[in-house]
Amino acid sequence: MQKHAYLIMSHNDFYILEKLLRLLDDRRNDIYVHIDKKVKNFDFKYFKKICKHSEVKFIKRIKVYWGGYSQVQCELNLLEEAIKNNYEYYHLLSGVDLPLKNQDNIHIFFKQNNGKEFIRFSQNKWDYDRVAKINLLSDYNKTNNKFKLYMYISINKFISKLINRRNYDYTEKFPKYKFMKGDNWFSITNECAHYICQNKHNIRKMFKYAIGADEHFIHTIVYNSKFKEKISFNTCLREIDWDRGNPYIYKIQDFKLLISSENLFARKFNSNVDKNIVDKICDYLFI
Repeated sequence: MQKHAYLIMSHNDFYILEKLLRLLDDRRNDIYVHIDKKVKNFDFKYFKKICKHSEVKFIKRIKVYWGGYSQVQCELNLLEEAIKNNYEYYHLLSGVDLPLKNQDNIHIFFKQNNGKEFIRFSQNKWDYDRVAKINLLSDYNKTNNKFKLYMYISINKFISKLINRRNYDYTEKFPKYKFMKGDNWFSITNECAHYICQNKHNIRKMFKYAIGADEHFIHTIVYNSKFKEKISFNTCLREIDWDRGNPYIYKIQDFKLLISSENLFARKFNSNVDKNIVDKICDYLFI
């Protein structure tokens, strides 16, 4: 039996994380979870016992900051831990995502589409200034610490004047690559997952000064490889609404829309905004 690996990045709203683990609990799955190191008093023992059929593995924790390279590092850490066991597919989810189909339907879908890489690419050009320019201290570009934020802004402005001349382009150091962008959530094959991890040193060189590198690094690495021919460019199998939010948080009135979707997963939910939609999806999936 070929198993699937679910890779989960979580930092808040652990009510949804618990529901997500229960929905993924299946003998055909293993689950790898990263809990942001900034989180205090997380009950690892309780969450370790939730699943009865899947093995839940908590990986080494790091502090993850929006837009910073730490997001890339977290994804790579999850992949590197999971590829040790050579799964058929690897699915990256947030801790506030939920599946929209039961596990039988999900596994049937991937058997029917075996070998395809589900990575959604943006129709817009990649973020030039975020990737081609030097952005120092990107892991602090969103922080409640006013001193750190002030230092980040001040140092980045200073460095920008010194280094980021009008025609400066950091990506010119990598002429063999066409830089790409898209949603950072994916479902990829074992071979593709290994390939990404084998390129972790190149990834760091290419994106260590970028902001929002999590939306570029996998797309760039995979697009410039033999896996390009196997990519389903227009879907990552996630129902995400960018028109109504950034992204939109689903509510109970969206239930019919969600269960009728052809996508396998949905992002995102918030139990403080609408807990009913979370519970109703769980009930619908017989949990």
